[in-house]
Amino acid sequence: MDQGTKVVQELQELKQKVGHLEELLTEQANQKVKTGPGRTFIDALVSLLFGLIVVGPVVVIVVGVLMVVASWLGTEF
Repeated sequence: MDQGTKVVQELQELKQKVGHLEELLTEQANQKVKTGPGRTFIDALVSLLFGLIVVGPVVVIVVGVLMVVASWLGTEF
């Protein structure tokens, strides 16, 4: 019976810890800062620059490689 009581006590402690974590997460969710138009504009600008600097050249390289491979195979686009 002694081990059963220890298990129950440990479960109660875990329940308290989980409850405390739930409270902290709820408080954090309530404190989230709402994004304004300035932050939205900056996020859009960063996405645009990422697309131009990273994604654009990668797409050009992939399409170029596909065209070279297609020319080796004798296929026209």
